[in-house]
Amino acid sequence: MKSDTLVQAFQSSVPPSVPDTPLSIQPCGCLLVLDKDLARVLQCSANAEQYLRVAVDDLLDHRPEHALGKRLIGKIRTELRAANRLSGPLSIQKVIDGRKTRLQVNAFQSGNSVVVEIEPITPLGNRRLMGTVNQWLTKLSRAPTPDSLIEILVAGVRDITRFERVLVFHFDDEGHGVCLAESLAKGLSPVLGQRFAASDYPESQREKFAAREVRSIPDLGADGIPVMSSATLSEGVVREIDASGTVLRAPSRRQRNFLDDFNARSLLSVAIVSQTGLWGMVTCISATPTPLPPTLRDAARTLVTMATQRLFLLKARMESSFLLQVQESRDFLVEDVKAGLSPSDMLQKYGSEWLALFRAGGLACKTKGEISEIGLTPPLKTVATLAERLERRHGQGVWLSSRLKDDPVSDGLDLNGCCGMLAAPMPGEDSAGWLMFFRREHDRTFYWAGRPQADALVSSPGDGRDLRRTFSIWQEEVRGTSEHWKPVERLAAADLGEDLALLASASEITRLNEMLREEQQALARANEKLREAVSHDSLTGIWNRYRTEQELDKELAKARRHKLPFCVLLLDIDHFKQVNDTWGHEAGDELLRHIACDVTGVLRQEDHIGRWGGEEFVVVATGASRADGVVLAERILAAVAGVRITQMPEGVTASIGVATWRPEDKRKELVARADKAMYAAKTGGRNRIETDQGL
Repeated sequence: MKSDTLVQAFQSSVPPSVPDTPLSIQPCGCLLVLDKDLARVLQCSANAEQYLRVAVDDLLDHRPEHALGKRLIGKIRTELRAANRLSGPLSIQKVIDGRKTRLQVNAFQSGNSVVVEIEPITPLGNRRLMGTVNQWLTKLSRAPTPDSLIEILVAGVRDITRFERVLVFHFDDEGHGVCLAESLAKGLSPVLGQRFAASDYPESQREKFAAREVRSIPDLGADGIPVMSSATLSEGVVREIDASGTVLRAPSRRQRNFLDDFNARSLLSVAIVSQTGLWGMVTCISATPTPLPPTLRDAARTLVTMATQRLFLLKARMESSFLLQVQESRDFLVEDVKAGLSPSDMLQKYGSEWLALFRAGGLACKTKGEISEIGLTPPLKTVATLAERLERRHGQGVWLSSRLKDDPVSDGLDLNGCCGMLAAPMPGEDSAGWLMFFRREHDRTFYWAGRPQADALVSSPGDGRDLRRTFSIWQEEVRGTSEHWKPVERLAAADLGEDLALLASASEITRLNEMLREEQQALARANEKLREAVSHDSLTGIWNRYRTEQELDKELAKARRHKLPFCVLLLDIDHFKQVNDTWGHEAGDELLRHIACDVTGVLRQEDHIGRWGGEEFVVVATGASRADGVVLAERILAAVAGVRITQMPEGVTASIGVATWRPEDKRKELVARADKAMYAAKTGGRNRIETDQGL
């Protein structure tokens, strides 16, 4: 029986008193909705008898064991007690059309209901699915860059699913989608680089897709199967049942429009989800119906899941490499503090290196006493005015813009061709200085798929299997903007601003010593302030990096002279960026202060702690062996896990690397081993301890 006549038959057999739910599903499986106790079938799709061999009338208001068996229902009940969704699909066997057929069963909780999805597992013929998946997983694990990774991903997903076109979309900060990678059959028009307006993918839709992750439409032209409800349910109760999260649900109007634009009949989409939400998605489409057994769909999802983990690991490594390069410059700044060099001297010494690191065209440093600059910057008068306005309007936080001329902070000012600015405060006693990076205009051309300003998608006829939409119909030339500033650049600029503030303080003290030698009392206060600034971190009150390095040098000398062991513990707060993104930087600062205090409380009297930078801390454990260091690290892990602040209801964890002194060690080598051990703790799952044994 064909699907349309089958649906008509089911519809005609349902009593008129049974209310219909707005939900309908695709005919590639069937659906049951049970009560939360799994004791009663509240809804079922009209084609349930085709797969379960039980009539709709014998399913509704009856126990589900009648169709699925006691053993399967027991497994579902056990797993759903611990989670909202089954950890993996289950299976049962039914005789359909005289043949034994395996059915895949998935279930998830939705409000006060449990939704059960049932799909036939069709044979794959001679395809060696596991071997194919493993080959692509191996290639993904060896991808050296994010770009190469997503190229491998689209090729792998297309190899497994056999769709004609596989795309990877990424959503930018404004919600616009851009096609980053594509694998397609011969003769199809490419859409690589095309952008899709945020109106095509509203934020609410992106949030739903991030939660549901998978969308599958084997045949857009197939008739939908209605989901029938028990006659005992009121219309209000029926409307409250939400089974829309099922992968079997029928295509929405938005999805039909999307496939129509591509002249396509089938779709598979898998979400790429980051810690902050939907990063992008893998979308597979074909012009012909493409039946996709659940085993192949799950295999494609496995590839996307593994690629997602690798993608964000590679991005994290790139950010770490950038921060390491900036940190190396900061290491030299510590020595220059001793030499008494001014911020202007520092700009001339390191400015070119910083411009390259931050991909900037110009750099200016505004302190209380002077303004210095390098590269392409606005006039000095403009820099001074920008600093005044930032301090008055923005306060002490990092400020950035990629379209400077449109921001009120630059009203009426001569920007000298600068389109982007990243400004980091340099805290001082009376007023803040500012470290300002400037970027030139970055002309870009966006090729939009349709008109972003229109609510409906604009389509034009196409020939054969070509796209219906004329993707070159709307081209946007972007002027007056710079490249966007990355979050990691914001963080690094803030650290540099603090370092240069220290230099500015040192320079100011030198100037006072030269001009105000007779004012001994004022000079003494300034020197005291400088000593405090040099040795202690302004946020947490514990030692700063410079003072910690002094203690490390002292311990190294003592260890060489007396052969006394000691350990270095490098502590990094897990997912700290997510804390800042979710709860704000003020909450992140308060969390760091509490962690510094609580960790100090579990140290021995002879131990020392310092802030190494950002969310990293270093503990110098005097006289400690490797075993002693691990015991101390365990106490620190417990202390961090116990930290709570008002703004943030849940706690955080930390990863700790423990390095033990070796006779040939210098400071940089010892800290590098602790850093490698800490990175091993990160990659090993976080909230754990790793030592440098074997490194």
